[in-house]
Amino acid sequence: MKMKHYISAIILATTLVANCLAVDPQFSQFSAAKLYLSPSFAGSSGGGRLIMNVRDQWSKLPGTFLTYSASYDHYIEKYRSGVGVLVMKDDAGHGLISTTTLGLQYSYNFDINRQWRVRPGLHFYYRYRNIDFNKLQFSDQIGFDYIAPSSIENSPMESVGSFDASSSVLVYSDNIWIGTTIDHLMSMSQTLVNEIGYLPLRYSVYGGSKYMINQRTILNKEESFSGAFHYLHQDQYNYLDIGAYYINSPLMIGLWYRGLPVFRKNPNAGAVSIHAGYRFENLSLQYSYDFTTSRLITKTGGAHEISLTYLISNEGSTRRRSHKMVPCPEF
Repeated sequence: MKMKHYISAIILATTLVANCLAVDPQFSQFSAAKLYLSPSFAGSSGGGRLIMNVRDQWSKLPGTFLTYSASYDHYIEKYRSGVGVLVMKDDAGHGLISTTTLGLQYSYNFDINRQWRVRPGLHFYYRYRNIDFNKLQFSDQIGFDYIAPSSIENSPMESVGSFDASSSVLVYSDNIWIGTTIDHLMSMSQTLVNEIGYLPLRYSVYGGSKYMINQRTILNKEESFSGAFHYLHQDQYNYLDIGAYYINSPLMIGLWYRGLPVFRKNPNAGAVSIHAGYRFENLSLQYSYDFTTSRLITKTGGAHEISLTYLISNEGSTRRRSHKMVPCPEF
């Protein structure tokens, strides 16, 4: 039984390595992880904004994925520019593999006409990946009645780092937004096995429309309905998420279907994601839970996600109103 346990652990670790190198982390609440979705959202609130996200995926399995993200962005009205900083850490297999990124973002806002506006954006970041070989058991450590504390095998490199970049463009009006992002433009890096590897380009297209049912400007409250989508392609993987939000300040509810089965070669099962949020003045809290639609629904534990957003207004209310807001839900 011990031998079977260790062999299973090694197989699981190998699978985690392959998956981590192939596909980037994804947030169900991508509208609450704006700077990760697109650098065009840097400064899109018209003031300062602090965002924190936590995602716990497959909590019932031994190879759970934990993703943490924190960002701050600010709009500089004098230069019609947004700047931001994004920090993210992704842990796979209870810390067996960890990936940390730190990046800077810039966006510029200009008008096409009185109705439509454009925000191109750039993101430059450093990625650091680490693997903890102390959490693995190798064949020469396993005896009939004992486990050796270390292996005589030469381990590959425990950590590597590289620079990368992404670019984006966002087009929006008062009630419609659509954008695209291309990531891993500088993807060449040294892998953990001391080889030159390439992260596959990640393409994403996102957008939606917002219908304002009622708005009370003085009280900073709204009642609205928004429909949105998010398409992502990376390597052989394709994802299409569609959903809707209903906001009646201070409450928000949302329902999404992740991994819509429109691609026959897509190996990933879909999931239903339920969202709920509450906003208190400038602070908003959102929680979502994903449950798979496959037969593994009772085995994985689903995915829990929490996000916090704190808005900091620019000085002077007239200056804040002069900036046209992106209608993407600010929850």
